[in-house]
Amino acid sequence: MLALINRDRASQGLVPVELDEGAPTLAGQRHAEDMVRLGFLGHWGSDGSVPEQRHTEAGGADMVLENALCFTDEAKRVVDPKGLIDPEQVERAEAMFFDEVPPNDGHRRNILKPTHTRVGIGIAQSTETAKELAVPCFAQEFVDGYGSYTPLPAKVKVGATIHVEGTLSNGARPTGVGIARVVTPKPIPTRELNRRRSYPVPKPFQMYWGPGFVTPIVAKIEGPKIAIDVPLSDKGQPGLYEVSIWAKIGASEEQTMVSLRTLLVE
Repeated sequence: MLALINRDRASQGLVPVELDEGAPTLAGQRHAEDMVRLGFLGHWGSDGSVPEQRHTEAGGADMVLENALCFTDEAKRVVDPKGLIDPEQVERAEAMFFDEVPPNDGHRRNILKPTHTRVGIGIAQSTETAKELAVPCFAQEFVDGYGSYTPLPAKVKVGATIHVEGTLSNGARPTGVGIARVVTPKPIPTRELNRRRSYPVPKPFQMYWGPGFVTPIVAKIEGPKIAIDVPLSDKGQPGLYEVSIWAKIGASEEQTMVSLRTLLVE
């Protein structure tokens, strides 16, 4: 699948991505197996998790965007631990992603996002032996690796202040830190999971910029380094808070999210 992804990127003049068998693959495998067990397709997990949450819980800190493919019959199955996958199914999956046409081409655009540097790949299929049922489920976890970041706590109280710090690389220039919030995850019925297909990364309800901008708290930016202490409170509401670091990459003046992590705020 990695070779197919890079073939498709090369067809549009883009540099290849590298396979990351760490957090992106762990998160992707978790989601692929979850979809196989319950027979659904989407970006929410059966426990209510979202892609950046699964990536964070697997130890990831970079920005992550997910492609997913599975069957949707809502039948419970057992994951095959041997994982012997028909290569034609891998080719079929990548073709389904890449051959999408606008405006319904989110998977294709994800494959072709220029800022991606690595990808994790999760693949799972059931123990069914009939060929028509031996269909694997896939999760591609594309990440933008542009720095290293100090750890965040897994859980805090509403209103707590956290320290956000990172050192960027590969031509990325830090510009700010964003805070977003989604509802606290809880288990989702399989039928509802099949209704939820597209997943937009939540927009920050608050941005904190560096010197020279009107901002509630000024982020300290020194060359490739950014640091700030920020409170976690969206009008006092608990939830899954998302902490992002933003940058300009290379000669581009576009603001790009290069780090995205989640933590539970109670």
